[in-house]
Amino acid sequence: MFYHAFNNYMKYAFPDDELNPLQCTGRGSDKNDPHNTIINDVLGDYSLTLVDCLDTFVVFNDRKGFEKAVRDVIKYVSFDQDNKVQVFEVNIRALGALLSAHLFITDPRFGYSIKGYNNELLKLAHDLGKRLLPAFQKSKTGIPYARVNLKYGVPINETHETCTAAAGTLIIEFGVLSRLTNDTRFEDAAKKALFGLWNRRTDLNLLGNVINVQTGQWIHTASSTGAGIDSFYEYLLKAYVLFGETEYLDMFNEAYNSVLRYVKDETGYLYRNVNMMNGGLMSNWVDSLSAYFPGLQVLAGDLDNAIKSHLLYYNIWKKYNAMPERFNFHLRNVELATYPLRPEFIESTYFLYRATRDPFYLQVGEMVLKDLEYYARVNCGFASIKDVLTKSLDERMESFLLSETFKYLYLLFDTENKINSMDDNFIFTTEAHLIFLPQKYLKKHSKIRPSMSGAERSFCSIYEKPSPSKHLFTTSVITSRSDADFARELVGFEERTLPLLDPKGICEVPKSDPQVIEVSFGGLQESHEDDLIYQGQEQQQQIIKYVDGLIANRLKGLKLELTKRVDKKGYDVTKVDNYRVFPGQTFEIRDPAVKDFWVKQQTYQTSVLRVYFYNENNYNAYNYADYIAAVASFGPKITGELPIRTLVSVSSSLYGCVDYNIEETKLIEGNIIFVKRGNCTFVDKVLKAQQAGAKGIVIWSNENYLFQPASAAEKNDIWKFEIPCVLITYENGVELSRILEENEKYIQEGKNSSNIKVKILSHEREPTTNIKTNENNELLLTIYGHAIRNIRLNLNLNGN
Repeated sequence: MFYHAFNNYMKYAFPDDELNPLQCTGRGSDKNDPHNTIINDVLGDYSLTLVDCLDTFVVFNDRKGFEKAVRDVIKYVSFDQDNKVQVFEVNIRALGALLSAHLFITDPRFGYSIKGYNNELLKLAHDLGKRLLPAFQKSKTGIPYARVNLKYGVPINETHETCTAAAGTLIIEFGVLSRLTNDTRFEDAAKKALFGLWNRRTDLNLLGNVINVQTGQWIHTASSTGAGIDSFYEYLLKAYVLFGETEYLDMFNEAYNSVLRYVKDETGYLYRNVNMMNGGLMSNWVDSLSAYFPGLQVLAGDLDNAIKSHLLYYNIWKKYNAMPERFNFHLRNVELATYPLRPEFIESTYFLYRATRDPFYLQVGEMVLKDLEYYARVNCGFASIKDVLTKSLDERMESFLLSETFKYLYLLFDTENKINSMDDNFIFTTEAHLIFLPQKYLKKHSKIRPSMSGAERSFCSIYEKPSPSKHLFTTSVITSRSDADFARELVGFEERTLPLLDPKGICEVPKSDPQVIEVSFGGLQESHEDDLIYQGQEQQQQIIKYVDGLIANRLKGLKLELTKRVDKKGYDVTKVDNYRVFPGQTFEIRDPAVKDFWVKQQTYQTSVLRVYFYNENNYNAYNYADYIAAVASFGPKITGELPIRTLVSVSSSLYGCVDYNIEETKLIEGNIIFVKRGNCTFVDKVLKAQQAGAKGIVIWSNENYLFQPASAAEKNDIWKFEIPCVLITYENGVELSRILEENEKYIQEGKNSSNIKVKILSHEREPTTNIKTNENNELLLTIYGHAIRNIRLNLNLNGN
């Protein structure tokens, strides 16, 4: 399969970067569309496919093919190109490949020396590294720009945004380059970037997905094991394996613990996208890139979790004969249907087989091999799958097919391959390039453990090594276990191709699944305020099961009692989160007797936005609803209560970014204005509202979490902020907008001439919380909040 792809690339495409497998032509950078990042991030006119697969010849023990490929690279490849490329992609595909090939040529243990070789590949790597350095040097934080022009450096108008994986997946290649060339600039830059990301983690030890390289502010706060952050975790552990420096292991241990605590779901099969600030779920999909994670778990020694997470991806592949880019685990269907022949699932299968020797993983590899042959092979190579549902093909054969997918497949089956017996500080990079460092290149304090192989090469100190009898199977037993059936149910794969433990079938819920409990709610009476008649009727208490927790909506006050567990053994509660109520606060319970309990204080000021609206049964009376709001860091703080004002929205200026006209000013003056987030800065919105005579501004966010609106110029005396500004979530903004629309309807019908009333209250006092256990060791938890709007409750109970 490899030679079918490679030989056709050399015949029809070389010296271009890639082969167009359907047209049998070559492909390089897109000169006609510089903004075509899908192509230009990777292809820079440097014969990428040839460079990327150099060490694949070593895996095949093809010395002649390796030498010819190396000589072709030396003769034809140059990085002196006027092309803007992604630093991450060029680093892992080109720089890593050059370093790996150079190491094999110059290390006599492997027998790949080339007559007349004069370190040309290392010189090419050094030249490439120097062309990538401006991405670091132009950044105030040391976190590199995502892209750089190989000839001219960072373009003037280059975006300041980069993802965590792109900035945190450089330490291996840059570190090795520094040590081989004795030029410390590369390792220093990569290390500064790595620590720059790590030092900006949250109190939960989670990192976000996208960050601003100049300000260090997180732009996209989703934390996961997939796209945008995946190889950050991988390089923490592998940097320790390669260099033997324990700081990388310490970082990995902290990060991995947080992944298990906040990213892994209650079943243990799913690793989700969660909010880095509070661990709340942000999306219902997993992506194909995250299929590498079971392989990393093997390297960390965590075989139990690796086996479970791999089963999910196995069933996704089995359902579609490929791995879709995104799979929605809530709807159990495809969200993004493309499959560009990625290696991550095969990578994890390879590592699991090396660790367990369970032949089930050989069967998995055979399944993948046959599907690739049947669905992706064409006359000139292998084509990416455009749609896993229809199996239509795309005009793309990415270089990682040859450098990773075929390499891992071959090593999976060739169990006696010399690579499979390599030892000590040897790793596969995230592009599957083989990297090792002789002792002379290691620092004196490095701690490389000699003579370890297979699953024993596990450095993560937080796990006990599993007993051999549990995992080193002599026959294929994965297929006849109830957890395999459960993983199949998660994917919604109905075809019964696996043998069952019981004629009636087995679908066992994991032991970690929360036990069934009874929950009772009680309300708190609200007082009369400001001569407004409160005639709130008892609201329906809604409890919604939502993927991995419970959500209770529209509670005026909350009294929650956990009164009984079905096994009658009391409680062992490990975590309770007060979510969407008091941002930045976390309640934790360490043992059933609740001897150790604390509240983490708010990290920024919040307030309560109290909105009075019409009682449909009495137009002269009001109901009211409270919304938690984040107070801006600029402008007056909210220490008391703003007088009741009318809440207004100007339809011609929904975002509040332009000067208001005379008629609009008459409407706004003396009231509180309601605008959407976007189109201009928070400062612009406040200044426009202030100039129109508003007494306050409420901003409707486009996110379902709160953060503090800030201004880069808030310390500058030229800005005079006189009115308060608060931010509410997208979900609450939708409801508030609906209330305003209904109010306008009442006015038009002549039922009432007043507008919606609103006031902003201070919110300084903490919630009153009471936790105790009774004589039966039942845990009673009561939280009295300040007009709690939404609460999310996660109950992680001991399954034993």
